[in-house]
Amino acid sequence: MNKTEKKKRSIVCLLALVLLVLALLLTGCSGLGQEGAGDKRDDRDISDDQRMQEEEIYGDYEEEEEEDYKLKTIEMTGKEEEEALRKVFSYMGKCSELYKTAVEAEHGAETKPDEADLDEADPDEIIPDEINLDEEILHRMIAVGEAAGLSVACGNRDYNLTNYGKVDEALKQGCTGADAETEFYQVNSVGIFRYYRLHFKEKELYVTTVSAMFDGAAEPVVQQMEKIQAYRWEYTRKGWLIWEKALSRNQEMDMHIFCRILPLDEKCREITDRYIVPVSYLSNNLFLEDWDVSSMDRIEFNDLFDYLYLMETGGRIKKEDYPDGIPGGEFEAVVLRYFDITQEQLRSFAGYDAASGKYPWRPLGARNRVQQVQPSFPEVVKCVENGDGTISAYVEVVFIEEGTDCAFGHVVTLRESSDGLVYLGNKVDRENALLIPAYRPRREYEAGQ
Repeated sequence: MNKTEKKKRSIVCLLALVLLVLALLLTGCSGLGQEGAGDKRDDRDISDDQRMQEEEIYGDYEEEEEEDYKLKTIEMTGKEEEEALRKVFSYMGKCSELYKTAVEAEHGAETKPDEADLDEADPDEIIPDEINLDEEILHRMIAVGEAAGLSVACGNRDYNLTNYGKVDEALKQGCTGADAETEFYQVNSVGIFRYYRLHFKEKELYVTTVSAMFDGAAEPVVQQMEKIQAYRWEYTRKGWLIWEKALSRNQEMDMHIFCRILPLDEKCREITDRYIVPVSYLSNNLFLEDWDVSSMDRIEFNDLFDYLYLMETGGRIKKEDYPDGIPGGEFEAVVLRYFDITQEQLRSFAGYDAASGKYPWRPLGARNRVQQVQPSFPEVVKCVENGDGTISAYVEVVFIEEGTDCAFGHVVTLRESSDGLVYLGNKVDRENALLIPAYRPRREYEAGQ
């Protein structure tokens, strides 16, 4: 049950309570005109009845809701456990050499003992537990699964689910109420392998999940295994499979699982990764404001500079290097790379101080930012090449904690340049938005507004 459904139930309960109170009041009023003390009920009796009815209505509702918060775990048979483990370990076995290569590259060959010492060595010293698989190795592991006919997803969400057709077909059958089964795998950059088996029956979803990783000796070991009945699930038009393991109490105790089944176009992925995700929505308004080339004064370039700097240099700004603002040449070299704007316009929009030769800038902190509800991540779902040489990137923002694959959408206009793409405009779909993050420029805090 999502938050909208919960709200509807609360409204129904409230209406029931109102009707009950009205009925009691009418009963009391009708008794006022009758003779005989035995036919009358005092205020205390009415109040007690009302309280009992309230407790009955709200008690049932709260009890039912409390049950929704509990995970509906299903005991697995020995055969089910054995089969699930066999499948995830089999896939991991196909990836073990790639994993060892990644460990040696990250920690150095000296962390692995000679074969002669292997039996005496501490397994935790053979291959370290902590690892961060680089993108190339991670994608090669996924390709290994694809070659074996497996459906494998990337935990970093930057690679399409392989062999997605059979999963898509099973989900479509499940949506109709037909019995269906399917399975897929997931691997992420910290070396966790997951196996999901989905069983649909009468529109209910039953999920078996196994999480495993390599130990210090590069042997697969299980972390967790469970089978549950999902509290709620849906397969969205965009191709996201979403299920809620149990009713989520709040964002900190969120129970949603998101898996993209249908593939994204590679151009959409490229624009997402290079031009949308690095900026996103935290304490800047590039994608929160409506603007075009004639209204670029609406962009707060001073706050945006942090993110453009990271995109351009690959590193974050060291605030101790810029205690009194950003030197004009450095600021302009970064910003002008991504916008079709003149130096004169930028200096006007971003408050350039000719006396100091700097642009005002302060590092982001707790006292110069508005509290924001941050969605999970954006994705470009469609790219349109316009007749004037520009590209319209249709962005929809996934919000996992809200259980939606589109908290709000916006269209970013870009154009090819010699150095890549430049931003030409943004338009937010406010009419259909579930929520849009708030924003306030840092300079307003400095000015005491």
